[in-house]
Amino acid sequence: MKGSIFLTMESLSGERLTWLAEVMKYYSTRLYPESLRHHPRTPIPSFNFFLSGDAVYSLIDHRCVSFWEVLFRLPPFRCVFDTQELMLRGISIEPQKVRSPDQILASNQASGGKISRFWEEVLESIRNRNPGIQSIGFLQLQSPYMHRSTVHMVDLLSASVNAGISPELYGYLDGVHVAHLAQRPCDYENIGESLCRVNALALKKGLSPRFLLCSRSATERGYSTFEGETGKILSSCTIPPMKVRGIGTIAERFGHSHAILSHSCFFIKTERERKIPEIRQTEDRDAPPLVILASKSPYETGMTYGAVSVALACAHQEIATRVVFLEDGVFTLAGHHSMEEREPFFNLQEVIEATSSTRNLEYYSYTPSLQNRGLHPGRMIGSVCAIDAAGLAQVILQPPAGVRAGHQRVMVF
Repeated sequence: MKGSIFLTMESLSGERLTWLAEVMKYYSTRLYPESLRHHPRTPIPSFNFFLSGDAVYSLIDHRCVSFWEVLFRLPPFRCVFDTQELMLRGISIEPQKVRSPDQILASNQASGGKISRFWEEVLESIRNRNPGIQSIGFLQLQSPYMHRSTVHMVDLLSASVNAGISPELYGYLDGVHVAHLAQRPCDYENIGESLCRVNALALKKGLSPRFLLCSRSATERGYSTFEGETGKILSSCTIPPMKVRGIGTIAERFGHSHAILSHSCFFIKTERERKIPEIRQTEDRDAPPLVILASKSPYETGMTYGAVSVALACAHQEIATRVVFLEDGVFTLAGHHSMEEREPFFNLQEVIEATSSTRNLEYYSYTPSLQNRGLHPGRMIGSVCAIDAAGLAQVILQPPAGVRAGHQRVMVF
């Protein structure tokens, strides 16, 4: 399956399906209007949704029916479900497959305890547009044993090794816990040991695995670190393959052209018309632009601050980066935030204002999310550009002017 993809392993709320439907409508009517013809005269790249984890519940949730009906009326739309996750939850998609046989698919069931075919199909979808792909990355934001995304992450990286693709893992925020030494879960797959096996198999195949942890996230969570003889940060409580590095090192990997996924993300294939011939060595020199969708409230978790921090680090790596506050993320922009001096964390509104003129970084607010909550951005409007549904779709689907990379990364925080 060629085209762009949306991958998610978390529950799809009605609000999220609403803006996803708007993105798909823009894709069909504005980018590829030919898709609405009964017999398109030009090939139309499909837009593939890959759903695993709790995301599969949305297909049987009556609150989501109207949004799925909109999506299935759009010809480029395809939806692939993780068969193992469907079976685990006792969900059948046969009724929906009867209605939309060409648009709703289930991955082939794995046999003999092998990796789910679902993850192989995710890789195939990416490789179809990037035949020479040599590595694939995963930004892990969630902790093991509380979130099944860690199991899915291991499956994806294992599938990449089997396909001869070097696996890369970037642990950030609570995602650093996947690297803790001496994990001993009673009733779950041991994520630490699984990652060690992935690393060992990759090395055996002559690949170049790269496992990195954000040093700040690790230190905050009690991972004792120290400076080695080479000046690099070392840790005494992480599994051997893991390297503890600054966020800048992780951001540097975002400057390369390989695909990077997360527990909820897009891989947007971009088509750039070049009217003036260019002599170029390789397209790898153009870093894929990054869009971060900040969907969580500002202070209850570290997700929003983490989103802004990653955005800043990537912008400093000369990566065109855009942050969109939507869903509960718009609370970051509402009212006037004030803190006492003894508060240990940052005022996010002040952070946004102080960094709004940063080169390669832009901030946006999604107006429908503000309106749904009866909010107004107030004084933040000067630092943040308000966009409607069409504007959000344009940010997600189209790279900034002047960027010639072959794809765009979009990650939901």
